Amino acid sequence: MARVGDPPWRKAHSMKAHKGVSAILGTFAVLALVACSSTAPTEQPDGGGDAESWTPEYVDGVLQPLPDGFPNEQITLINPDVASHDDGLYARAIQAALDGISPVSIAVRDEGYPTFGTWAGIQTLTSEPGGNEGYLMLITALTGSGMDLLTEPITDEFGLTLDDLNPVIATEQTPFVLMTRSDAPWDSYEEMVETAKANPGTLRYMAAVGSQLDIAMTRLQSEGGWDAQKIPAGGSDEAGTIVAAGEGDVTVLTPSVARAHLESGRGKVLLIVSSEMEAPEGYPDAVTTAAIGLPDEPWGSTRGFVASPEIPELHKEWLFELIRAASEQPVYAERLAQLPGSFAILLDGDEARTAIANAVDFAEPIIRELGLHYEQN
Repeated sequence: MARVGDPPWRKAHSMKAHKGVSAILGTFAVLALVACSSTAPTEQPDGGGDAESWTPEYVDGVLQPLPDGFPNEQITLINPDVASHDDGLYARAIQAALDGISPVSIAVRDEGYPTFGTWAGIQTLTSEPGGNEGYLMLITALTGSGMDLLTEPITDEFGLTLDDLNPVIATEQTPFVLMTRSDAPWDSYEEMVETAKANPGTLRYMAAVGSQLDIAMTRLQSEGGWDAQKIPAGGSDEAGTIVAAGEGDVTVLTPSVARAHLESGRGKVLLIVSSEMEAPEGYPDAVTTAAIGLPDEPWGSTRGFVASPEIPELHKEWLFELIRAASEQPVYAERLAQLPGSFAILLDGDEARTAIANAVDFAEPIIRELGLHYEQN
């Protein structure tokens, strides 16, 4: 919330952030838990000033460095996946939006971590030069990264917990979609489910195993009383390509991954995870989870940036302002306009922590019920 005496920029942010966090927490149906489940911010080094009293300064549209000189060298946005993945596309949209705003150059680095890139990326943030000062930021799907802790023994094997996930900002919410091959013998989600029930275990489901996408699909099968042959894919990009090529029947993707296959005419979206009864424009053949009796499904991507847990608080506040400014540029708005069902949000680090913690609380009993918790395997 805005505080008495806050400068106008902070008040404006607070109102936008409140709207964004309400949307996220409403999706996760846990508004009552906000007061008790948010994670306390990690204590940070001083960083040369007071984040509470700092006011952003722009000169000719360029955000000015802090009194301690930060930043005075290139800032690198780390994409934990391949360039064509959602995170890579997001990174480049932000990079383009920062042209003329950032006082230093902005680079994008594609890491392509094999699995659970956020957690591998956090280790990069804390170990590489400049990471602890804020010269490296990691793109991540925040709530999905929190759920990784439930499906993989990340804490047991690497000693990482939610306390190590230090969000700077979240700027967009993106739904999940179920895509089938365009030449499939069914024309609707209902027909696909009927086919799966009539032929148990024959529907070829290409899975990014253990991901939030996989959890969403497993939940649909469990609630709908149908099953499929789960075939592991290397990730969502590979899963979508296999289905579009006709070598698989169905998968769950984010809109940006599905988009190329829809435009080529080789894929068709049959369902979108949404609390609305009508699918958004762009998905003429789709129904929503609400329309099939599942109005509170939380699965989707809350995308933004995390920084090293050791970053000075004032540096983190400066980075928040940098990305906030980028998110208001036309080039970024164009990105969201191309992703039906996606919408802009604005969460600061504390609000994002709350959303992550509540997402994990909501998802854990579902994941255990589905037998997907790492302790069950």
